[in-house]
Amino acid sequence: MGLRRALDDYKRNRERADVFPGERRTQTGRFTGSKRRLVHVDPTGSIRDYSYPLSGFHGVTSSRFGVRVDGAVTWFDNLDGSSQTSREANAVVETVHELGTFDVVQRDFTDDLTHATAFEVDGETPESLEIVGFAEFSPEGESRIGQLVHDDEVVELYHDREHDYLAASTELTVTPEVMERFDEILADEPQSFPRGGESESYEGSRLTGGVSFRTALEGGRTTVVTTLSDIEERSRSESLARIADRTRRYRYPSQFLNAARQSTPSTDGADRLVETDLHVLDLLSAPTGARMAGPDFDPHYQYSGGYGYTWFRDDGEISTFLLEADERLGLDAEERHRKSARFYLRTQLADGRWPHRVWPRNGRLAPGWANGHVEGSETQYQADQTASVLVFLAEYLATHRDSLPAELALNVESALESGLKGMDVSLEADELPTVCENAWENANGRFTHTAAKFLHAYSAIAAAPLAAAVRDCAATRADRLYDALETMWSPGEGVYGLRLDDGELDARVDSTTFSLVDAHLAYAAVGDVDAERRRRLETHLETAFERLWTETDAIRGLRRFEGDTWRQRGQSSEKVWTVSTGWGAYAAEKAIRLFSPTDREFDPTTWADRLFAEIDLTGSLCLDSGYLPEQFFDSGTPDSATPLGWSHAIRLATYAARQSRGA
Repeated sequence: MGLRRALDDYKRNRERADVFPGERRTQTGRFTGSKRRLVHVDPTGSIRDYSYPLSGFHGVTSSRFGVRVDGAVTWFDNLDGSSQTSREANAVVETVHELGTFDVVQRDFTDDLTHATAFEVDGETPESLEIVGFAEFSPEGESRIGQLVHDDEVVELYHDREHDYLAASTELTVTPEVMERFDEILADEPQSFPRGGESESYEGSRLTGGVSFRTALEGGRTTVVTTLSDIEERSRSESLARIADRTRRYRYPSQFLNAARQSTPSTDGADRLVETDLHVLDLLSAPTGARMAGPDFDPHYQYSGGYGYTWFRDDGEISTFLLEADERLGLDAEERHRKSARFYLRTQLADGRWPHRVWPRNGRLAPGWANGHVEGSETQYQADQTASVLVFLAEYLATHRDSLPAELALNVESALESGLKGMDVSLEADELPTVCENAWENANGRFTHTAAKFLHAYSAIAAAPLAAAVRDCAATRADRLYDALETMWSPGEGVYGLRLDDGELDARVDSTTFSLVDAHLAYAAVGDVDAERRRRLETHLETAFERLWTETDAIRGLRRFEGDTWRQRGQSSEKVWTVSTGWGAYAAEKAIRLFSPTDREFDPTTWADRLFAEIDLTGSLCLDSGYLPEQFFDSGTPDSATPLGWSHAIRLATYAARQSRGA
């Protein structure tokens, strides 16, 4: 079913210069979710599941809603007048569809594995008004699907273990829809659903994942509910009873909104930015506490390697940013920190390192291309990932040692000691990390960013409450790495280069080198950052900002690195990234502390303010939803994973730092 929708989108968008055809884009609309289900609500009101990384359930592949008046159907995706916002601390997505003499208010809310879509008419209600809809399900990602219609009230769609259910709080009329045949899939023109009319046969109608329906209104309202279930965990009778309970529970708006309030963590008094960033991180989190990088918009790997996984770099960085923000803002995030620590302990490999990426719901190895160290090769391995996790574990132990359960504290200490040895494996005789993959996962070499993360990790371990022998070993490594970083300095360019490639310094500017600032701040706690190093870091930061800065009529921000050609589509130059812009803002904030105000020639405050302004809620890189997509075309068209967890965590930590200095 997912491939059918990808091919349909390809037909509709293959000529566009700023859209990658065949993807499941989420740059418009908003999400509602739980720890096990993530549902996107398009501005037209259509819903789609992005739940597989969190729960293993595929759920709804495509859908659309509309109204039927006197037999004539108007689909919401054909309207011009729809607006969307979030309510109840972002737990509910509210979409208002304007239909002339009346509006239909649609509210979407996700509770565990149940998603409810409530419709309420505002205005003069035509007597014959009904809500109509179409939904396509893809249990286990399959196209070989069975369909059961129970007493004309509940539709059950299934392949093997995953069984999905659809029902309504009012009278429901169902018509199974046979999806595209081969000739329709191969045709140049896309096929619209529902087709209309009855299915050609009972047999065909029971072997399809598509269903069209209409539901009556009572008191001007109705609620359509879907639930996802594992038949081995919950029987059919139990699932039918569950969806019946949910349709009763969400029958009225007051019930609906009250359930949303009760399910949402309290954010009383929180700034809207803080509330948004925490909400996004929760949306992307599985029950384990691990986060997928972003909603998986490219599940067929046509233009990327997929995003619905936990990278230990992204997740480790998010955990560290959240830890820092919690210390400054008092976010009551202790349970989040504890879950992250336990997840890292559970997924650490025997050699003290971590794999490329895993499934957030269970920590099992996920498809990836950088598991060389698992196969026995160091090159196809992203060593910075291990360092990022170790930074979090060391800083978590240092700040929360007295409040940790004794067993957890001992396990974290053991993981840090093992991780220290794991990083040592990746060092060459010159004390720099060996040839490996970079943070952007598109090149091999000996990267400044990898060295900076190693310096940060060694320094954090040296400052953590660990055995003296472990701290001394880490401090010695940090000292040697601090000296070795001189190899990456380019006097002619005035920057720390991107990488050493076959012994030659690639002096392009790369936004990942902003990590040098945090690394040196950490090192300053265990060693001496001399005046010459500080001057070089100042020069590097100022030069990097100037060379990566991009400004168009639509957007302003930082490019990822010089010469970046990824996902350009019809654009001839590098794109702007929210991660890079946010990272720059964060590094500038930290540089205010690192560079002495009496000695510095470069004032990072100006750049800190300028860069943060672009990722702030009113900035050119922030969508109306408050979401930060990964990238932007120069035209202002957002692209790639939306929302991206890493960007939101950087924004949250930067905001916290700005609050601390009174910005």
